[in-house]
Amino acid sequence: METPNNYVFIHGKNISHNTLAGSAVGPHMSIDKLFPALLECFGIILCGYIAGRTDMITESQAKGLGNFVSKFALPALLFKNMVVLDFGDVIWAFLWSVLVAKVTVFVLVCVLTLMVASPDNRYSKAGLYAIFATQSNDFALGYPIVDALYRSTYPEYLQYIYLVAPVSLMLLNPIGFALCEVQSWRQASHLQHNSLGILGIVVLQVLKNPIVFMVIVGIISHFALGERIPSVLSEFIDGLANSFGGAALFYLGLTMVSCWRLNLFFFFFYGHKPKRFTEMLSLYL
Repeated sequence: METPNNYVFIHGKNISHNTLAGSAVGPHMSIDKLFPALLECFGIILCGYIAGRTDMITESQAKGLGNFVSKFALPALLFKNMVVLDFGDVIWAFLWSVLVAKVTVFVLVCVLTLMVASPDNRYSKAGLYAIFATQSNDFALGYPIVDALYRSTYPEYLQYIYLVAPVSLMLLNPIGFALCEVQSWRQASHLQHNSLGILGIVVLQVLKNPIVFMVIVGIISHFALGERIPSVLSEFIDGLANSFGGAALFYLGLTMVSCWRLNLFFFFFYGHKPKRFTEMLSLYL
């Protein structure tokens, strides 16, 4: 619906489409801030890679850093943003479109893998390949770039990162884990496990995941605390949340060391789960 003032109503919001007015207000994206954001992200990744390549940080130390990122920093970041998130400004049609797109890709990868993979490991491959096809590094890489481009023009875009990520964490990834559990039990010939038992174990493991658990707690706290974190906890949560960005990117650089091409080869052609893949997935799983 267009008004005489050259505004269009989209989901109840007035969005200007007047070129002259838009140019007078300012650019839609802060392109000049994109290069510093990319330099920040890939510079920290390079530092992590150099530290791993030169053995400044050992494999056990890198594993400890990964545990800190996935079990403390990222859950705190998700909890904080779930509490302060303004659901009134969310365009739910956009989130549904992301959900449909991810589910479509996930199902296609699963079906194709089940059709062409060897019967010995088809279920585990289908689950893991589907996770790899739909999982993205939304927080460590996505947030700095979106922040650099849209903070001064459309700051509400940043909140969608915290709404899109749980689509994979709480819906798609558990399905992939369930397929992996089915494969492991088929190989071990544990006939006493039925589909209900598999479902119960997968649900329990998902709820025990700190990332998923803190998302649920954050949503509950959003309504219980009135969209604000108590001052007594604010500094503590901020300290953990703010440590995520640099630590996650540095850890990503560390995981790129030590024959990652060889690990890829063995994983895709032999179905093994190399240790490096387990470490890389620890940021999400």
